[in-house]
Amino acid sequence: MSTPVEKLTPTPESVAKAFLTPRTDERTPVIAGFEGASRVETNGPTGKLVSWQAGRGPTVLLVHGWEGRSSDMAPFIPPLLAAGYRVVLVDLPAHGESEGTTSSIPACAAALLKFQDLIGPVYAAIAHSVGCALTVEAVRHGLQVERLVLIAPPARYFDYAVGFGVQAGLDRHQVAAMIALLQEQGVDVADVDTPKAAANLKQPVLILHSNDDRVVPVSLGVEIANAWQGAQLLRFDGLGHRRILQAPEVIEAARSFLTTRTTVT
Repeated sequence: MSTPVEKLTPTPESVAKAFLTPRTDERTPVIAGFEGASRVETNGPTGKLVSWQAGRGPTVLLVHGWEGRSSDMAPFIPPLLAAGYRVVLVDLPAHGESEGTTSSIPACAAALLKFQDLIGPVYAAIAHSVGCALTVEAVRHGLQVERLVLIAPPARYFDYAVGFGVQAGLDRHQVAAMIALLQEQGVDVADVDTPKAAANLKQPVLILHSNDDRVVPVSLGVEIANAWQGAQLLRFDGLGHRRILQAPEVIEAARSFLTTRTTVT
């Protein structure tokens, strides 16, 4: 999720800061198939929030992952526009062209909540990786979305924070201090628990995960699907964590799910 802190003597303070600091993505933000899109800027929790919109019809929000950018979701745009949807993409705080140097799942969730004031009702959200966790957090706190597609969703923010601290060289006491520092900064990693949140959500959800995902194990997607009433889970082979966003069978599964009526009792 986050960039390991440089091999200096780690401290809870330095590792907490590194955990909240996404690496800058220097790729050219090519959004193929998005001709005629309008660029819209608004104020987010860390400054300017940049988004793109095109099409008419029910709104589908595309949410990229940690250290990604909106153009990561570009392969979904042409099929969704052709199917009659309005497509909206946003660079999350401290990502892509949006402002900020630090970010977190709670901050990004808050940005989506504020962003809805700008774009209006959202029919569906398609999210990838950490984008799944922050989208679920936003829904948990009031984001109005009728259905969700979660691609390679992680489970618990706390687990990633602990793993990040250990990888950076902190001992268990220092990791605990790091977690406490994050909470003091308004980032309660223990509160972001997607399987726990799923048990209380009723939106139809499709979970797409590759069996060979080395970043977010498929077992976490299975856990979330088991916790979410009526969830649909599709597993793929050989698509890893990022190639899955370009696979035609994944894109078609998402499009089909959005256009098929689903009833949750």
